[in-house]
Amino acid sequence: MADISIIIPCYNAAPYIDRCLTSVINQTLPLHFLKIICVDDASTDDTWQHLQHWEQKYSDNIIIVHCDVNGRQGTARNIGMQYMDTPWVSFIDADDWIEPDFYEKMFSIALQCDCDIVSCDQLRDPSPTLTYADNRTNGRESGLIVIDTVPTRKSLIIGESIALSAPCKLIRTSLLTDNQIIFPENITYEDIFWGSLLLLYANTVYILEEYLYHYFVNPNSTILTKNADHHVDILTISLMEWKEWSRRGFFKDYKDELEFLFLNSCYFIFMRAVSMRYDVPSFSLFQLCKTLVTEHIPDYHKNPYADKSVTEFYKLLLEPLLQPLSKADFLALTDTAKKYWKYKR
Repeated sequence: MADISIIIPCYNAAPYIDRCLTSVINQTLPLHFLKIICVDDASTDDTWQHLQHWEQKYSDNIIIVHCDVNGRQGTARNIGMQYMDTPWVSFIDADDWIEPDFYEKMFSIALQCDCDIVSCDQLRDPSPTLTYADNRTNGRESGLIVIDTVPTRKSLIIGESIALSAPCKLIRTSLLTDNQIIFPENITYEDIFWGSLLLLYANTVYILEEYLYHYFVNPNSTILTKNADHHVDILTISLMEWKEWSRRGFFKDYKDELEFLFLNSCYFIFMRAVSMRYDVPSFSLFQLCKTLVTEHIPDYHKNPYADKSVTEFYKLLLEPLLQPLSKADFLALTDTAKKYWKYKR
């Protein structure tokens, strides 16, 4: 029986899925440790034919699932999770790929440290072919985080040691199943919701400060698509996570931290999308975003993290929440923001 389920959602991934699966099949961890679950989310290209070829070649290790209706990544991942029967689970996006020892390293650490999550760093990679990193260190020190007190979890929630996205992680399956952590469906930016729950339930996290995951800088990807309506989903996801945190009773111990996390998703991440993904940033969407933030956190400016933990640039972004902003000033602000985030890449 395998030890790790690898869930790969695939939508119109024909140009990329062979590279992705080649990097998985060629892992230094023996193949019998891996159960590879590929979910074709109603692709309109020949993704399914590619997956059939891989399944025929590696029938003992690869399971392929075909969806008749597109439900976006969250739905495809949830379907994949219905097939996982291993102690560990991992998610890879179909246009990305991994270093040859990704699973050997992550699995070894998970067993040695008895982790709920092992997380590595990702390399933004525009390569059209399967290439591996020459230098995998990011200059930071790896280490284990044991979350055994409320203050420690607070630090995990507001820190940036572990990303909210699904890839780059090896996760104890029971962490997801015992706590009913699944992805929102039929919506983008689903990771924001899902990843926040990982921060609230994980008890042991190992941060491996190495570039073991290649994030393909794909201009056709959902997140990088220009002028698309689905970027507004960030606001919906933010409202969903707020409601879920409340339903699960987390505001009792983590009010300041969760308000800051909401501010990050509903405002900072949204402002980045509005600034970077639209040729003409929408002033109306900004006004909607401002209303949602101030309704949920009317005294956000008193939040200790908003006051002390953000850079001068982010403090500049926060100013329009407290005072009126004209459309011309809004466009000037988004122009400044766009230049800042381009520089920070």
